[in-house]
Amino acid sequence: MKMKITISLVALCLFGTALSQDVFTIEQAQAYALEHNMEVSNAKLDERIMEAKIWETTAAGLPQVSAKGEFMNYIDIPTQVLPANAFNPMAPEGELIGLQFGTNYNTTGSVSASQLVFSGNYIVGLQAVKASSQVYSQLTEKKEIDVKFNVAEAFYTVLILQQNKGILDSSLLNMRELLSMTNKLVDEEVMLRTNAYQLELGVLQMQNAIQTIESQEQLAINLLKFQMGYPMEQNLSVTGDVNSVASGDAGAISVESNIDYKILNTQLNLNQLSLKNTKANYLPSLAAFFTYQKQALRNDFDFFDSSKEWYPTTLWGLTLNIPIFSSGQRMSQVKQASIEVEKTEQNIAQFSEGLKMQIFQATTNYDLAKKKLELQVKSRGFAEKVLIDTQVLYREGTANSIELTQAQNQLLTEQTNYTNALYELIKAKLQLEKLAN
Repeated sequence: MKMKITISLVALCLFGTALSQDVFTIEQAQAYALEHNMEVSNAKLDERIMEAKIWETTAAGLPQVSAKGEFMNYIDIPTQVLPANAFNPMAPEGELIGLQFGTNYNTTGSVSASQLVFSGNYIVGLQAVKASSQVYSQLTEKKEIDVKFNVAEAFYTVLILQQNKGILDSSLLNMRELLSMTNKLVDEEVMLRTNAYQLELGVLQMQNAIQTIESQEQLAINLLKFQMGYPMEQNLSVTGDVNSVASGDAGAISVESNIDYKILNTQLNLNQLSLKNTKANYLPSLAAFFTYQKQALRNDFDFFDSSKEWYPTTLWGLTLNIPIFSSGQRMSQVKQASIEVEKTEQNIAQFSEGLKMQIFQATTNYDLAKKKLELQVKSRGFAEKVLIDTQVLYREGTANSIELTQAQNQLLTEQTNYTNALYELIKAKLQLEKLAN
C-alpha cells in the first residue's frame, strides 16, 4: 500500500512539473513580449514622462498662485541721516543727525497670483510638446515592431530546429533497425561484419548530430526567453507549423506606412514648430499679476495679539514685454530653424528613396527564397526515394552498407539544405513584415 502511495505521489509531481511549463504560439509569445520586454516597458515609461511634460508646459500658461511669509528682527534698526537744521533752526548749516526709523520686529505675509495673457512662444511651445509626445508614441511603436520581429525570428528558429531534430530521430530509428537486422545477418554469416561497423558509425554520427541540434535548440529557447522578457529559470516550449509561415505571397508595402518614415515626418513637424517659435520671439508678451500683503510692525514680539494692527497692501498690474532690437540675434535664430526644416525635408526625400530600394530588395529576396525552397523540397523528395530504394536493395543483399550510408548522408544533406532554405524564407518574410509594420 505504501509503495502505491509513493508511486502516485511521484507521478503527481511529474504531472505538476509538466503543467508548469508554458506553451506559446507565435501570437502569444509576441503578446507576452509586449507586456514584459524591458525595452518596450522603458519606451512606455518615456511616453508617460512626456504626458506629464505636456501638463507641465500647459500649466505654465495657467494661473500661478504663491504665498510668502517673512520675519525680520532688527538687532540694529537702520539709521537715516537728515540735516540737523530741519529739526533745530539754530543748528549750523551742513550738520547732520542720525535718526532710526522702524521697529524691532517686522512680519510680512503675502499672497500673489499671476496669469499669462498672451505669449506666442507659449502657444507654439504647447503645440511642440504635443508633437513631441507623438514622437515618443511612435518610438514605442517602433520598439514594439523590433521586439515582435526578434521574438518571431527566435520562435521560428526553435520550431525549425525541433522539426530538424524530429527528422534526425526518425532517421536514427531506421538506422538502428537496419543495424539490428545487419547484426543478425552477420551472426548467421550472411553478411560481413564490415557492414555492421559501417552502420554503427552512421548511428554514432547521427547521435552526435542530434545532440548538437538539442544544444542549439536550448540556446534558441534561451534567446526567445530573453526577447520575450520571460524568466530564464522557468520552462518554455513553443507550438506551431513552421511550414505554414512560408506560404503566401508578399503583399504591397507602402512607404508612408513605415514607422521610420512616420517618425521623420513628425520630426519635420517639430522643426516647423521650432521655426514658428523663433519667429514668435518678435511678438510682445503680456502677463497680469495681483498681490495682497499684510505687514505687522512691532517693538515687542506680540504678533499673536489680535488687538494689534496688521497693515494691508493690495495691488494688481500688467507686464508688457516688447522686443525691439537684438542686434540680429533673433534673425539668426530664425535662419537656423529654417535651415533645419529644409534639412529634414531633404532627409525625408532621401529616406523615402532608400526605403523603396529596401522594399524592392526585401521583396526580391523573398521571391528568390521561395523558389529556392520549392527546389529544395523536390531535391529532398528525390533523396528520400533514393534512400528508400537503397534500403530495399540492402535488405535484398544487392547494395552494401557504404551505399546505404551514402544515401542516408545525401538525404541528411538535402534536409539541411531544406532547413536552411526554409529559415531564409522565414527571415525574408519577417523582414517584409517589419518594413510594412
